[in-house]
Amino acid sequence: MAVTQILTTDTLEQMRIKVNTLAQNDFGDPALLGPAGIAATSVVGAVIELSSAVFSAAGFGIEDITSSFQQILPGERLRVLGTSNQINTVVSVPDTLTVSLTPNVVISGNFTTSSGNITAGGSLHTLGTIEINGNTIRSTDSTQITINDSVEFSGTVRTNTINVRSGTDISFGSANLVTTGFFYSSNLNGFVFEGSTSDAFETALRAEDPTSDNAIVFPNRSGTVITDGDTATVTNTMLAGSITGGKILDDAITEAKIADDAVGQDQLKSLVTLQILNSSGGVLKFIYGAGA
Repeated sequence: MAVTQILTTDTLEQMRIKVNTLAQNDFGDPALLGPAGIAATSVVGAVIELSSAVFSAAGFGIEDITSSFQQILPGERLRVLGTSNQINTVVSVPDTLTVSLTPNVVISGNFTTSSGNITAGGSLHTLGTIEINGNTIRSTDSTQITINDSVEFSGTVRTNTINVRSGTDISFGSANLVTTGFFYSSNLNGFVFEGSTSDAFETALRAEDPTSDNAIVFPNRSGTVITDGDTATVTNTMLAGSITGGKILDDAITEAKIADDAVGQDQLKSLVTLQILNSSGGVLKFIYGAGA
């Protein structure tokens, strides 16, 4: 396109010639826009209409979350920038854009996923104030992690220290610790066992208020624990040695408790022997009795 200058010394006729030449040679005939598919007759309108046609045929557009829109026309360049602690972008031949996460991703706001899985390599991960280091979970700003919902464990639950008396290491408060076979009841102040049948009857194991440190030792053998409410539970095999007279109440052994022929000479104190003789002086019968 030529450059046309109107000089201050030009006459009116010279200006007319220059403008006509400009319209004919530089701007061109507006009638030629119609056959080219351009409806506008002004230079600006034709440029806008041509830009829209080129974009529709070979261009594309980008739009962000705020609905800001930008046309990318042929010959223009689209720059994709990543964040040093979040996204990497790599452009490669032919016409390839690769977007990936950095090894260490830092998210300043809240992170929420509605579906799908998140898999991360490495051993140290931090979500707010919760740190996951390998198989260890801890709080970075306190010594306690609070879980507001019910927790179910499919494996074994272990703890290094349980100190119910101090209440600093484990505290049930007004709630119950429930398991499949037993649970801790704060109302009964002890562990409650359901038994083999889940019904309305349970056995509570609790301790009276101690006045000193006590120890209850279960023996290294299988068997049934005996209580003072048992009847007909103690057997002969459970008694070691003999029962002394001091352990038996006066008149506690009656005739009905002695079997026939159960008392012999060995059971009598200060044994006295009586003999029944025949006419020849032979002994017919020995009679044993208790002496003085």
